[in-house]
Amino acid sequence: MNKLSPLQMPIRLRLTLWYVLLMAVTFAAFGVFLFARFQRTLIASLDASLRVTVRQTIASFDPEEDLAENGRLAFEQTGGDAAAGFAMRLVSGQGEVWDSFGNSPADWGVTAPGYTTQKGAGDEESWRVFTQPILAKDGTGLGWLQAAQSFESVSDTLQDFRDQLLLGVPLVLLLAGLGGYFLANRALRPIQHIAATAQEITAHDLSRRLAYRGPEDEIGRLARTFDGMLERLHAAFRRERRFTGDAAHELRTPLTVLKGQIDVTLSQPRKREEYEIKLQELGTHVDRLIRLSNALLFLSRSDQNQLAWEPAALNLKDSLDVILAQIRPLAEEKGQTLQADIPAGLMVIGDPDHLTRLFLNLLDNALKYTPPAGQITVRATRALTRTEVTIHNSGPGIPAEHLPYLFDRFYRVDNARSSETGGTGLGLAIAQEIVRLHGGEMGVESEPEKGVTVKVRLPNS
Repeated sequence: MNKLSPLQMPIRLRLTLWYVLLMAVTFAAFGVFLFARFQRTLIASLDASLRVTVRQTIASFDPEEDLAENGRLAFEQTGGDAAAGFAMRLVSGQGEVWDSFGNSPADWGVTAPGYTTQKGAGDEESWRVFTQPILAKDGTGLGWLQAAQSFESVSDTLQDFRDQLLLGVPLVLLLAGLGGYFLANRALRPIQHIAATAQEITAHDLSRRLAYRGPEDEIGRLARTFDGMLERLHAAFRRERRFTGDAAHELRTPLTVLKGQIDVTLSQPRKREEYEIKLQELGTHVDRLIRLSNALLFLSRSDQNQLAWEPAALNLKDSLDVILAQIRPLAEEKGQTLQADIPAGLMVIGDPDHLTRLFLNLLDNALKYTPPAGQITVRATRALTRTEVTIHNSGPGIPAEHLPYLFDRFYRVDNARSSETGGTGLGLAIAQEIVRLHGGEMGVESEPEKGVTVKVRLPNS
């Protein structure tokens, strides 16, 4: 049977294991620290007890008188009165043992002031020995008093403490693991809900939302971010479906007309002049199909960031003059007045081909929707970081409710008029993509019967 790798484990189990591991390391470090501190405390207590006992014993002597009478010092108590694991002895200045009692260690060590630790014989416990000199009234050293205490009681206490740690820590870790798993499961429960809801969402139904009602924590932000992403995806799918449907409709209409005219033309013999007229009509529809296909191809490449982009510093006045020279005969043919106010030296950063297409689209729209004897005005001004080009036409204007949707693909304010002018509803969408590509801004202002003003702002060179 294959074992689960750590990355295949459920996240709640991984969180619990990491939590238990962290707790184990923490308890181990704390246990070692606590054991060391407890051991030092016990030894310090033992040292204090030896020191007090030795000093009290010395205080009970009259060493000079005892030496004068007996030539040696002796304890008043017998060895039978000594507590188990405790011993004392009196040693002369020359190292002769005057008296002792208790179960003494095999080796008392050197007779020097202070504490020493002596190993017991064989398996016996070590001893803690405290030595203090016995002084005459004039400060002369008369001998030594040594007290020894076995480490057996300390070792027993430490062993009991160690056993409690070894028993208690695993129990605490078990309880921590169970508690950690419970908390992890409870904390991740909203994510299970998110995952279950996400599995129910498909491209055919993006209307479902998580509708998270919990606190504004990390999971709450995740749920709201997920809902926001679904909303954007839903809007993108709606735009995509609408775009696909509109594109299919725009393509089907001229294709249907072409098919119908071809069938009618082939239904019976006709004169040469009639064939020429029909071919010219068919050519008009083919031109519309070519424009529509080119527009769709441009937008598709723009969506995929595959547009050719070769920015350079260019003189905007020179470019606009060339475009206006192409547009002016068409305006004069319709009886329209085309005015331009473009100062010299307007340098911008942009792709010449894309900018030419941008202003041709905008001026073509102005020509289409400006009535005969109307006026089209092109102005350009330079600011600190941007150059603004304004194209105003004296057409009928656009109602305010349509302004937010003018840059949507295939959106038309008046379908009937758009059909008459041969528009595809993609001109402003293409213009906006070109302006966005250049890092600029574009807007439309209009009021009924006051014309339409399109503003394009491009970064200066």
